[in-house]
Amino acid sequence: MRACWLTIAGLICLPLAGQTRVDPKILSIHPFTGQRGSTFIATVRGSGLTGTTALRIEKGPLEVVIQGIRPEPPQETTGRSKTPIDLVTLRVTVPENAQPGRYPIRLITRNGISNSLPLYVADIPVAEEPAGLHDSKSSAVPVSAFPSAIAGRLTRRGEADFYSVRVDAGQTLTFNVISGLPQIAAGGSAATVANFDPSLSIYESNGSWFDSNRLKRIAFNDEPVWVVGRSTDAHLVHRFASAGEYLVRVEAFAGQGGSDYSYLLKIASGAQPLESVKSQSGWDERKHGRHLDANRLNQLAVRGGKTANLQSIETYRAAPEPAPIKLPATIEGTLERPGEAHRARFHLDAPRDIAIEIETPSAAPPFFNPVVRLLNAAGEEVATNVFAGRGACTGALTKSLQAKTIVPLRDTGDYTVEVRDAASDLNSPEFQYRVQIRQQVPHIGQVRIDTDAVNLTPGESKSIRVLFDREEDYRGSVAIAAELLPSGVSASVGADYEPDTDPPSARGKRERYVPRTERAVMILSANPGAAPVAEPQIIQLVVRPLVDGKLGEKLLTKSLPLMVVAKP
Repeated sequence: MRACWLTIAGLICLPLAGQTRVDPKILSIHPFTGQRGSTFIATVRGSGLTGTTALRIEKGPLEVVIQGIRPEPPQETTGRSKTPIDLVTLRVTVPENAQPGRYPIRLITRNGISNSLPLYVADIPVAEEPAGLHDSKSSAVPVSAFPSAIAGRLTRRGEADFYSVRVDAGQTLTFNVISGLPQIAAGGSAATVANFDPSLSIYESNGSWFDSNRLKRIAFNDEPVWVVGRSTDAHLVHRFASAGEYLVRVEAFAGQGGSDYSYLLKIASGAQPLESVKSQSGWDERKHGRHLDANRLNQLAVRGGKTANLQSIETYRAAPEPAPIKLPATIEGTLERPGEAHRARFHLDAPRDIAIEIETPSAAPPFFNPVVRLLNAAGEEVATNVFAGRGACTGALTKSLQAKTIVPLRDTGDYTVEVRDAASDLNSPEFQYRVQIRQQVPHIGQVRIDTDAVNLTPGESKSIRVLFDREEDYRGSVAIAAELLPSGVSASVGADYEPDTDPPSARGKRERYVPRTERAVMILSANPGAAPVAEPQIIQLVVRPLVDGKLGEKLLTKSLPLMVVAKP
């Protein structure tokens, strides 16, 4: 579906002479949720939003009107930032036929186009949290019907919101808290990563003999599982043994709060599944969830700039007794009994550099933790997917299970591949695995471009960092190009300064588990005579391999909005 552009007249403010231009940035939207077939008022909070003229909606049929723009009073600004904050009021109409889910929006201002944050469309009625604090039993917000959704906000640090529900004996309810901020877990702590990790608690309100107002926690959830790249939204299914009134508490896991900490609390009858958030990472070279099929060698050859004419990989069924296989091979199976181990055996006639990749089609770490060992004819361990090293923060010895291991084999003879779970007392029908053993194919792995939008004034240049992984000793070039550039904008490729870092005190065999990551820079420049525009143009950044003087296929195409704006 085409992006939607909405413009409002009378809100365009001319830049002041000598004023510093600030790239527009959306910090939050509150409330960020509406029901299908409803209209609601939302406030966008951010910086550099003065002079907002239009709004861009991606992938959605929403109708949005900009109703006003005003500065946030300085005494209401939270956090340490001294940048002035702007508030943009939106009137959002959600059609009856809109599909539930997230719809990213951007604001177009005199300073350019902003980053994107989502508006969330729900399929159940959405009520706003009443004004005031709701941090105790006496001030809890009553919820009388299910399903229900409440758009709330934690306006200060340490704040918690209470909601009261009355249930019957044996009744099951599902509680979800959806964050209005980025909700994908990242490495680092809440102090270093800007996100909102909500948590849920359920309390009995019967009190005790010592204190009639005492609350007893009977259930808690921060998120179903904390894994980098997965959602941090809270999801809790609870069966109430006794009838009565219970309290639901919503808070930030690390106690954060402020004007940007908006959430949506959803309560539904019965046990409801967790709402999934799709990953946007593209090619996932080293994740257990990617699919390893029979055409894997040709897929990698294309990423290495070569012709896809390699052989197909045969699949074998592993068993407790070693099954004979011939490389390249994929072995698959299910660990159905506690402590069970599956094995397969192959013969090596000459030295060979191999790669061992692991896929978990159903359950993945940390629930299913497959350990893969490569043993020589004497039963000695030659390689494993367990990466041992010292942590960057404390220097303590750590071990992690990797989805890929590259191994140089120099001794000929018989080798055995062994697969088991890290815990000897667990089993499940979901403990399914696919282990692929193949020759190494030099190629470009994951490519990352974190830039969300580009705004340029005439005569200005900006750089975009492009990170890429060299996998399996790929030594070719990496070609980066910008396409669909507007008139007056040019592109060039350069290098960026990379500060030296101290090597880990205990490296282990890092080369087996960690690719070589490099960084290039795409520089976009607006000519001094480039004319400012009222709407952005979508450009494309394209990454290809360059081998033997020939460009390979496109490995990544990222679309970005670009605007040329007037100087302040």
